[in-house]
Amino acid sequence: MRTINAASKSLSAIAESGWKASQAKSDRTTATSATKHAAIARKELSILRELNPGEVDVERAASSIVGKLIALEMYQAASGVLQDMRAPLISLYSHSSAIPSTSSLNDLLSLPLLESTPSELHLTLISTYLLHALTVALHTATDIPGLLAVLYDSTRSTLLLWASTLSGLPDKQHDHTFTRAYTLTSRFASSLASDPTSAFSLRIYSLLCLAHTRPSVIAPNTFWEQAIKFTAAFANTDSVKAKEGVKTVLDGSDRIVASVEQRQDSAEFMSGQAFARFCEYWSRFAKRAGDLYTLDRINKFTHVANGQEGNEEDRAVIETSALCTVLARALAIVEAWSEHVSDIVDKLQEASNAIQRCGPSLVQSGDDHDRVKRGLERLRRASVKIVEQPTSADIEYPPEVRTCVRGVLEQIIDVLCEKRDAYTSTTVTGAVESLFVLARAAFVLNNPDTYVRARIYLERAVALVSNVYQTADGPQSSCLSGSQLANYTRCIAGVYYNFAVQLHQSTRLAHAVPFLEAACEHAERALTKYKEAVRAGEPAEGDGKKDVWQQLEEQLYRRWELLGVCHAKTGDRQLAYDAFIKSIRSFPYAIHRFAEVASSTPPSALFDGAPAMKHLAALVDRVTYMATCELFRSPEQVPVSAWPGFDDSFENPRTAALVAGTLMERQLASLEECRWKTGVKDAMGAIAASAARAYEDAGCAARRARVMVRHLEMNYYGESSQGQYVTVYQLGEQLQAVLTSEGAKEDATLAKFSNEFLASTHLWLAAHAHKARDSELSSAVVAHIEDACKVLKSMVPHPAPRQSVGKSPQQLKKAEARGKAEVAKRGGRTTRSAAANAPAATAATKGRAASTRTRAAKTTAVVAPTTPKKRRALDPVSLNTANISPPRGGAATTNIQGHMEFDDFGRLVNLIRMVSHLVGLVGHVLARVQLLNAARRLTERHTGVASEVYVSLTIDSAHEYVKLGRAEKAVSVLGHVLPAIRSGALSQELVILFLLRYAEAQALMGEVLKASLTYCDAVATAADFIVEEKGLPTAQRIRVRTALLERAAEAALAYATIQDSRDDPTSSLEGLLQALRLWNRAIDTLARLQPSTPKATTDDNPFEVPKLPDQDKPVAVIQETRVLSPQASRAQAFLDSSGWRLAEGLLSTLLALSQAYAARGSAREAEFFAQQTKDLAESLHAPVMISRALAQQGELQIQLGQLQAGHASLMEAAELVMHLKGPDAAEIRRLQGRYSQLSADKKGAQVLFEEAMSLLDELGSVFATLDGASGARKSLVASPRANNAQISMSESILAPTLLARLLRHHISLLHEVGEEYNNLLQRFAKLPQTADAKAEEIALRAKLTLDEVYSRFRADMFLSSLAESGTSYDGDMLESLATAEKLFWEHMGYIARRGHVSSVREAAICLALIRTFRTSLGRGDVQTPVLAAQLLDASTVTTLRREMLDVIRHKFLSANAMDDLQWPLITPNGSPLPPQPKAKPATRFSHSILSDSEDDEPMDDVDLKSYWESIAKRYESQCFDVAKMSVNQADQLPPHWTVVNVSITEDRHTMFVTRQCAGRKPLIFCLPLKGRREGQEDEHLTYEDAIRELREIIRLSDEGTRQAADVKKDDRNARVAWWKTRTELDTRLRELLGDIEFCWLGAFKTIFTPTPDVLPEDLAALRTRLDAVFKGSLVFQEKKPKSRIGLDDGLLECFSTLPPDCRDEELEDLVYFILDLYQFHGVPVAISEVDMDQVVVELRSALEEHAARLKGRTGHAPDGDSHIFLVLDKNVQGIPWESLPVLRGRSVSRIPSIDFLLDRLEFSHWRKWEDGRPQEGLVDQAIVDPRRTYFVLNPSGDLKGTEERFAGWLKEMKGVGWDGVVGRAPSEQQFVDALTNRDLMIYFGHGGAEQYIRSHKIRHLPRCAATMLWGCSSGVLKYMGEFDRTGTPYHYMLAGCPTLIANLWDVTDRDIDKFSQSVFDDLRLNPDAVRQWRADDGASASGRTSVVRAVAKARESCKLKYLTGAAPVVYGIPFYL
Repeated sequence: MRTINAASKSLSAIAESGWKASQAKSDRTTATSATKHAAIARKELSILRELNPGEVDVERAASSIVGKLIALEMYQAASGVLQDMRAPLISLYSHSSAIPSTSSLNDLLSLPLLESTPSELHLTLISTYLLHALTVALHTATDIPGLLAVLYDSTRSTLLLWASTLSGLPDKQHDHTFTRAYTLTSRFASSLASDPTSAFSLRIYSLLCLAHTRPSVIAPNTFWEQAIKFTAAFANTDSVKAKEGVKTVLDGSDRIVASVEQRQDSAEFMSGQAFARFCEYWSRFAKRAGDLYTLDRINKFTHVANGQEGNEEDRAVIETSALCTVLARALAIVEAWSEHVSDIVDKLQEASNAIQRCGPSLVQSGDDHDRVKRGLERLRRASVKIVEQPTSADIEYPPEVRTCVRGVLEQIIDVLCEKRDAYTSTTVTGAVESLFVLARAAFVLNNPDTYVRARIYLERAVALVSNVYQTADGPQSSCLSGSQLANYTRCIAGVYYNFAVQLHQSTRLAHAVPFLEAACEHAERALTKYKEAVRAGEPAEGDGKKDVWQQLEEQLYRRWELLGVCHAKTGDRQLAYDAFIKSIRSFPYAIHRFAEVASSTPPSALFDGAPAMKHLAALVDRVTYMATCELFRSPEQVPVSAWPGFDDSFENPRTAALVAGTLMERQLASLEECRWKTGVKDAMGAIAASAARAYEDAGCAARRARVMVRHLEMNYYGESSQGQYVTVYQLGEQLQAVLTSEGAKEDATLAKFSNEFLASTHLWLAAHAHKARDSELSSAVVAHIEDACKVLKSMVPHPAPRQSVGKSPQQLKKAEARGKAEVAKRGGRTTRSAAANAPAATAATKGRAASTRTRAAKTTAVVAPTTPKKRRALDPVSLNTANISPPRGGAATTNIQGHMEFDDFGRLVNLIRMVSHLVGLVGHVLARVQLLNAARRLTERHTGVASEVYVSLTIDSAHEYVKLGRAEKAVSVLGHVLPAIRSGALSQELVILFLLRYAEAQALMGEVLKASLTYCDAVATAADFIVEEKGLPTAQRIRVRTALLERAAEAALAYATIQDSRDDPTSSLEGLLQALRLWNRAIDTLARLQPSTPKATTDDNPFEVPKLPDQDKPVAVIQETRVLSPQASRAQAFLDSSGWRLAEGLLSTLLALSQAYAARGSAREAEFFAQQTKDLAESLHAPVMISRALAQQGELQIQLGQLQAGHASLMEAAELVMHLKGPDAAEIRRLQGRYSQLSADKKGAQVLFEEAMSLLDELGSVFATLDGASGARKSLVASPRANNAQISMSESILAPTLLARLLRHHISLLHEVGEEYNNLLQRFAKLPQTADAKAEEIALRAKLTLDEVYSRFRADMFLSSLAESGTSYDGDMLESLATAEKLFWEHMGYIARRGHVSSVREAAICLALIRTFRTSLGRGDVQTPVLAAQLLDASTVTTLRREMLDVIRHKFLSANAMDDLQWPLITPNGSPLPPQPKAKPATRFSHSILSDSEDDEPMDDVDLKSYWESIAKRYESQCFDVAKMSVNQADQLPPHWTVVNVSITEDRHTMFVTRQCAGRKPLIFCLPLKGRREGQEDEHLTYEDAIRELREIIRLSDEGTRQAADVKKDDRNARVAWWKTRTELDTRLRELLGDIEFCWLGAFKTIFTPTPDVLPEDLAALRTRLDAVFKGSLVFQEKKPKSRIGLDDGLLECFSTLPPDCRDEELEDLVYFILDLYQFHGVPVAISEVDMDQVVVELRSALEEHAARLKGRTGHAPDGDSHIFLVLDKNVQGIPWESLPVLRGRSVSRIPSIDFLLDRLEFSHWRKWEDGRPQEGLVDQAIVDPRRTYFVLNPSGDLKGTEERFAGWLKEMKGVGWDGVVGRAPSEQQFVDALTNRDLMIYFGHGGAEQYIRSHKIRHLPRCAATMLWGCSSGVLKYMGEFDRTGTPYHYMLAGCPTLIANLWDVTDRDIDKFSQSVFDDLRLNPDAVRQWRADDGASASGRTSVVRAVAKARESCKLKYLTGAAPVVYGIPFYL
C-alpha cells in the first residue's frame, strides 16, 4: 500500500510541476518518471487485489491513481488501471459470479447495474469510475462513431444509464459527476470539426448528462439555449447531408427532451423563452423530415409552455415560438399531404387557429415575429403549390386535400389582408399572389358558376391594394412606394385580363365582360399612379421596370377594344361604344409620335403606315359607325372632340386639337361607305364642322380647307333643301378665302395642296349646281367645270420635251428581260395588289373593284370555233392591230415629267370622273371631254402614261368619242395606251375594261374580225382574273361584287356591239338584255350600301293567285323578271362615282334596247324601254337622257301614227336641250323636221333640218379645235385604217349616222319641193363609211332614182299614156329602173337583218314595184314573178321573222344561259358560241318541259330541239339575195294549197295581190285603189274609207256586245232595238265586204278562185276567142301588130274563172288590162275610140262559151279539198277577207308568211305516227289526236249560258281522254302544260286567255297544241303604224301552233256558241267518234272534215252571219277529224 501511496505522491508531484504527457518530448525524464510510477502503482494494485480481494480501499487507491494519470494526460496508463479496476469494482457491489470481461476500451464505459441500490461508497467509486472511463475513452478512442454507439447503446450501462442509481450520491457529488461529464464531452466535441455529426452527437450527449443534474444546478434557459446553439452549429455545417442531418438533429432533440422530461422540475425546466425557441427550432427539422409525431410532441410542449405564467415579454416569445411550431407542423402536413389524405382536415385544424393568431406578428418587428412571418409565408407557399393548378400531369391532388389546403390559404389571406396601419411588400405580395392563385383555382372555363368566385378573390386583391393606397395617403405613411402600389394594380389588371382572354377565346363573351371591365379600369389606374410616381421622382418598379409599363401603355387600348368587341357581340352596343371610345382615348399617341407624324403626313397616308396606326383607324371607323348607324347618336355626339375626357389625355391643347382633327378626318373617311344610311350625313356634317374648328384651334388653315372640301362633298350627298346651293356656294367662297390666306401658307405640309383643294371645290360646286335641279344653274355647272379645268391645267408643271412612247432596241431588250424576270419571279399563279404597284392608281380606280387578285392561266390550244387560247395575266395582250402599236414592251413605263404632289390624288381623280359622268348625263359633252382631257394631262405628268389612272381616264375619253360617233378617234386615243396595256404592269381589271372598250370601238369602225379577236382576248383575260372576297369587309365585298357585275355588263355591251356590226340583231339584243340585267344587279348590289326603304306592311293572302301582268305590256317586259331595278328606279338626289357610272350604263343600255326593239319592229317593247329610260333619267335629274328618251318616244309615236303625241314629246324633249349645242339638240330638230314633213309643213321642216346640221357643224369645229390642242398626241399612234386622207376629212364629223339621216331627210325634202341639193349630196359622199351612214346614202340614192322613174308612170297601175313619139325613152327608163333596183338590193343588204321594219318593207315593195314596171315595159324574165312574190311575202312579217330567232333561243334555255355573270362567248370571227356547261349537282328528280302528266302520251316521237334548231338555222341563213329569192318556195307545198299575198303600199294607192301554187308560176297583180275606172261612183271606197267604215262597224258592234248584258229579257222593245242595230251592222259589214271585192279587186278577184284543171285545147279556144274580140273592136293608131299579143297561160287560166254573169265593171277591168298589154308592147291603141259596151258584151259572150265547153267535162272542177292561205300585210290584216263573196264558204286560213307555212309542214314531217312510223310523202295537214284535248270553260265564271251549253258535252268527253277546268280559272302552269302536252286546246272565255297565260310563256313553248280561242277579239292584231301588227295569234305562231281559231272582234256568247257548236259537230267531236279515231286514218283527208272548212261552213249557222260569222278566222294549216 505504501508503495502505491508513494507512487501516488510521485504522480501528484509531477502533476503539480505542470507536466503533461503531451509535453513528453520536451521533458523525457519526467515522462520516464511518470511512466515508471504509473507502472509501479498498477503493479502494486494488482498485488493488493490478489492479497486482499474485495478490498474497497484498494479500489479507492486505484481510482485515485487513475485520476492523477488523467490529470497528467496519461490516458493509456489510465486505461490500463481502469481495465484492472473494472472487475474488482463490479465484485464490490455485485454478488454475481459472472463478471463481464473487458475486451476493448469501449467495455470500460459500462458497469452492470444492480437491482438494489449500492452504498454511497460504492456509488462514489462507480460514478468516479464511469467518469474516468468516459474521459479515457474520449481521449484514446480512434473510432468516435463506435464510441458514440456505446454511449447511446441502451443495452450498456454507461453513465447515463446509471443516472437514476447515482441519484443516491450526495447532491454535490451527483451534480459534479454529470456537469463534469457535460464539460468533458462538449469540449471534446469542439475538437471534432472534421466530423460534425459525431461532434453534434457528443454535444447532445453532454446535454443529456447536464439534464441529469439536480434542479437549480443549471438554468433552463441556459440549457435550451445551449441546445439551440449546438443544433444551429450542426445545421449550419455544409458537409452533412440535409436528410441525414435532419434525422440526427431530431434524434438528438428527442433525447434531450426525453431526458429533461425525467427531471423532477421538468415542468419548470420545459418552459420559458429558451424552451419555446428550442421547440420552434426543433419543429423546423421535424417539418423538414415530415415527422408529424415529433411535431405533435413539440406542439404539446409549446401549448404547455404557452399556458404557463410569465412576464409579457416571455409570453410573447413563447407565443411566437408556439405559432412557428404550429405553422411548421402545418407545413409538414401540407408538404406530406399524401400521407394524411384521410385526416388532413383534423390535422390542420390547429393550424387554422394558429394562423388567426399570426396577425400581430405581421405588424411587429423582431426575430421572433420574423420567424412567424417566415413560417406563415412558408405555409402560404406550400398551400399555393397545392391550390394552384398542377403544371404536371403526374401530380393530382385529391379534392379533399385541395379543399382543405384552400381553406388554410384563405385563412392566411384573411390574416394578410387585415386592415392595418402599415403594410409590408412581403405581406401585400403574398396576399395578392395567394388571391391570384385562389382565383385561378376557382376559375373553371366550362363552369360559369365559378366565374363569380374567381372575381370575388380578385376583388379582395383590389380591396387590399386599395387599403394600401389609403394607408399611403393617411397620416401614417405606408412603407410601400407609389410605384410598388401601381405595380400591384397592374398585376391585378393582368390577372383580370388573362381570365377575360380565356373567356373570349372560348366565345363566352358575356362572362368575359366583367373581367375585361376590371382589367381595363385597373390597368388605367395603375398607369395613372405610375406616372404620378415617376413625376414624383420615385424609381420604377415592376418586371422590366420601364419596359413593362410601356408595354402596358401600348396594350391598354387593345384591352378596351376587346371589351368593346365583347359588348358588341353580346348585343350591348352602348357599352361597346363606350369601351371603344376609351380604347381610342387610351391609345399611346405619345409613344407613336402621333401628333408629330400627323403634322407632316396627309391623313390618306397617315393611317396606312404603322400597324398601330392602322389599328387606330379601324377603331375610329368602328366607333364612328356605331355612333351613327347603330346607336343613332345625335350628330353633335359623334365627333372625337365631343368625347368626354379626350382632351385630358394631352398636355398641349394644340396637340389635342391636331390629334382630334386628324381623327375626325378619319371619321369622315370611315363614313363614306355608309353615307347613304339614315343620320350619317348629319353626323358627317357635325364631324366636318368640329374638325374645321379643331384645325382652326390648332392653327392648320390648309387642313381646315381640306375639311371644308369634305364638307362640300357631304352636303352633296345630303338631302336637298330650298336654297341649298346658295349656302354651298357661300361655303365655297369661304373655302377659297381660307386657301388664299396667310394661315394656309403657314400650314407648310399641306399648303402645297391648295390648288388641289381649289379644283375639288369647283368640281363639288358643279355637282351641287346639278343637284339643285334648277335649269337656270346649268350655266353654273359649266362655269365651275371650266374653273376646275383651269386650276387643273395650272397644276401641271411646265412641259418638257415629250418623250417618245417607243424605246430604242436596247431599251426594248432590257425592258423585255425585266418583264420575263418579273413573270418568272411571280410563278405560275400570282396574286398581286394594284395598291402595291400604284397606290394612287388604286385609289382612283377602286370604285370598280376593291381587290385585284389575279392568277396566271394555263395555256390551252385553239380549237375552232371556240374561244381563243387563254393567256397569262401578265403576258402582253394581243390586240390584233398591226398598224397601231409599237413593239412589245415598248412603253412598259414612261418617264414622268416634273414632280407633283397631291394630298389624295385618288380622291381627286374619282371626283373628276364622277363629275364627268354627271356632266355627261346633263348633256355638256364638250365640258365633259375638256374635264377628262385636263385630268389626263395632270395624270400623265404625275403618274405617267403607263399608270392605271391615266389609262382609265383615257378609256373614258375614248368612250366619249365612241358615243359621238367617232370610233376612229376612239381607236386612236386607246392606241396611245396600248404599250402600257401590253406591259403587263397594269391590273387585269383595267386591262379587261380596255379590251372591251377597244373591241367596241373596232366593231363600230366596221373592223368586226379585229373586234372579235380583241373581245376574245378580254374573255381569256377575265377567265384568269380571280377576285378573292373572303375576309373582306362587307362594304368592300359589295364593291368587289359590283365591279364584277359591271365588268360582265360591259362585256355584254361589247358583245352586243360586235353582233350588231355582224348584222346579227338577235344576238345583239340578247347581249343588251344581259347587260340590262347585270346593270340592275350591280345597282342592287351597290344599293346595299344605302339605307333600305321600309316596306309597307300588308295583309298578304298566301293562297291568293297572283295577278298576271297586263297583256298590253311588251313581251320582252313580261319575260324579264325585273326590267328595271327598284333601286335604280327609285328617285336619287345624288350618287357617287360608281353610282353615276352604273346609272349611265343602265340608261344607255335602256335607250339602246329601245332603239334595238324599234329597229326590230317591236314597237311596244321600244316604247316601254324608252319610258323606263325617261323615268330613270328623271329620278337622276339627267336632262339629256330625259330628252333622248322623249325623242325616242316621239319618234316611236310618229312611226305609230300618233303624230300629235309624238310632236308633244319632241317639244318636251327640245325644252330640255334648247340651251345645248350638241348631237341631242340636232337629233330633236331632225325629228321635229320629220314631223313637220309628215304634217305637210315642208318649209318648217327645211328650217329644222338646216338648224340641226348647223349644230353638228359647230360642235364638230369645236372638237376639231380641241383635238388640235392635243395634236402632238396624234403622231404617237398610226391610224388603223389605210385611208388616212379620208379619215382626216371625216375626223371633225360628229355623229355621222345622225348626220346621214339628216342629209337624207333634207335631200328628200328638197327633192319633193324641187330645190337644189347637189351640195348636200357631195357632203353625203364624204361621210365616214359606217354601215348606218352607207345604208342611209344608198337608200337615198335608190329612192331618188325610183322617184324619177315613177314620176313618168301614170297614177294607176300601169304606164301613163305614152307620147306620140312612142317608146323612144324606154331605154333610159329601163336603165334607171336597173340602177334603182341595184341600189335597193344593196340597201337591203344593209338593213335586211337590223334595219327598221318600215325601211325593209318599203325596200321590198319598191323592188317588187320595179320588177313590175320592168315587166310592164316588156323587160321581165322568168324569175320576176317568183322574185316579186317572195319580196312581198318577206315584207309582210319582218318583225315576226326576227322574233322567231329570239324565241327559238328561249325554248330550250339551259342553266348556263341563265348565268349572266358568264360572259357571252364568240369565235374569232365573231360568231356566237353557246354558254360553257357547268357541273350540275345531282338532283333527285328530273323535270322537263316535254314531260307529260301520268295520263298523257309521252312526246318522245318528236325531237323538238332538233326541229327548232333546223328552223333557226334556216331563218339565220335567209337573206335578201336575188338568186335565193328567185327559187319558188311554193313548190314545196302540196298541189292543192294556194298562197295569196295581199299587200298595200305605204301611200295606200296601190295593192299587190300575188298567188303562188306548187308547180306554177306566181301570178301578180298591181291594182290601184282609186281612179281605176271611169266615173266617180267608187270614190267612197278608198283604202282610208274602207278601213274607216270597218273600224266604225266593229266599234259599234263592240259597244252593242257590251250593252247586251244591260238588255233585260222582259223588255221586248229594247231587245228589238238591240237586234235591229245588230242586224243593220251585219248588213253594213256584208255590203262593205262586197264593195271591197268589187272596188278593189274587180275582175282580179279570180286570183282567189281555185286554179281550174283546163285542157290545153279549151284554153287555146278561149285565147283565140279573146283575140278575135279585141282585134275586131280595137282601133290602132298605126298598123295592126304583126304578132299576136296574148295573155299568159296563168293569166288566162285566172281570168277564165271569171263568172259570165259578173258585173260590167269587172269585165271593163279585164278590157283595160288587155289594152294596156298592147301599149306595153309598143302597139298604140286609140282607147278613146273603143266601143267599151260592145267589147264588154263580146267578152261576156266569150266567157259564156268557155263555161259551156267546160260544163260537161269531167275534172274541170277544182279539187274539192283545195285550200287558200292568206298572207296579209299590216294594212289589210284587220279585214275579214275570208268573208268576201269570192272566198265565203271556202277553206281559207291565214299565215304570217310562206316561211311559217313551211315551218308547220316541217314539224309535221318531224312528227311520227302513233306506232312510231315516220310520215312519208308530202304532208298537207296537221295531225291532231282528238283524244288529247284540254278545255277551259267559263274560267271567269260569268258566262253561265256558255257553261250550260257545253258543260254536259265536255263531261262526256272526259270519258275519252279529255281534261280541263270548268267554272274556274286555270293556273298558268296548267295552261302551259295543256298547250305543251296536248294536241287540241279549246278555250271558252273572255279574250284570248291573256289573263291566264303570259304571252312570253306561249312564245317560248317548244310545242303548241292546235288551239281554239272562242273569246272576243282573241285573234285581233293591233295596228302599229309603220311597224308590223302584233297580237295573240302571232304568239301562238311563234310557239309552233299548227292551227289557231280566233275572233277578229268582239262577239256575243250565244251566237259564237252556235258557231263553235257547228264546228264541233262537223269535226265529229263526240264520244263515239273520238273513241274510234285512229292515227292511221290521218294519212288521207277522205272521209274527214278540215277544221278550216268547218269554220267556213259554220259562218252560216250564226244569226248574224257577218257580224258574228265573219269574226272567227283560222291561222295556220288545217287538221282533219
